[in-house]
Amino acid sequence: MILYLETSAAAKLISREAETQALQEFLDDEAHHVLSSTLLETELRRAASRVGIDQRHVTDVLARLEVIDLDRAMYSHAGLLPGANLRSLDALHIAAAMAAGADLIVSYDSRQVRAAADAGMSTIAPS
Repeated sequence: MILYLETSAAAKLISREAETQALQEFLDDEAHHVLSSTLLETELRRAASRVGIDQRHVTDVLARLEVIDLDRAMYSHAGLLPGANLRSLDALHIAAAMAAGADLIVSYDSRQVRAAADAGMSTIAPS
């Protein structure tokens, strides 16, 4: 199964939260291929900076994933996704997940989950 890890989920891997252990166990399942886009690196590094988390933790999380580049077609696709309130970065994550052929988007962000559903994607939030 191909899983697309977006920022609200990845942040739980650099900072201990209630869902962290369940998420780690879920992602460690060898049946899962976990990926994200280059957008995750920027968002995760900025999140770590805001709360004082060492950047080495971000590097370690990114090393566990396949990280795909965003191309121009993904930006166009993201801009055309349904939803008047869909945020740009959320749209880019959804477009990247679709382009990568992800089966599920791993997300704990309720707006992201609704937007993914509107775009026809399934989500999961291990807890």
